[in-house]
Amino acid sequence: MSVETSKPKRAWSLLIASALLLSFLAAGQQMSNAQNTPSVYRTKPYQIGQEETHKLDQLKDKVDLPDLPSFTGKAKFVTGTVEQSAKGGPRYSMTFEAEEPQNQVIDWYDNVFRMYKWANIQKATTSVSAVHKEGHFASVSTDAVVKTGGNARIHSSFTVHYQMAVR
Repeated sequence: MSVETSKPKRAWSLLIASALLLSFLAAGQQMSNAQNTPSVYRTKPYQIGQEETHKLDQLKDKVDLPDLPSFTGKAKFVTGTVEQSAKGGPRYSMTFEAEEPQNQVIDWYDNVFRMYKWANIQKATTSVSAVHKEGHFASVSTDAVVKTGGNARIHSSFTVHYQMAVR
């Protein structure tokens, strides 16, 4: 075989090898894409259940909650809402400003949860939450508030979230 006839064969061999390599790479890419997409698409939309209204009523003053006494420090009610038609029972959210710092408010509620035998108490630096044996859920979260001016001081704001369980 002469050198001149082997060059075209080598060129064709390289071309075929390149084409095979590219086709294998393309097939591998298609397979990886196929794994990420479902093989069957929905032809009908998901059924959407009846919507909850989530109607919130504004509270004019704090509400006494079952098995959760009101903070005994120097706190002032700021705002609050109640969702009477919440699934499972009414949901309350009340915000207060307190003269006490965050850690005192959290420690006070942590002690109340323990005294009133709440379970699954989860305490963090700025929040505490628990579940009551009747199924109620409560959480308290705090924020630091800085008063500026002549009487500059740090105090706290805290929000009580309470989900009442209705049985």
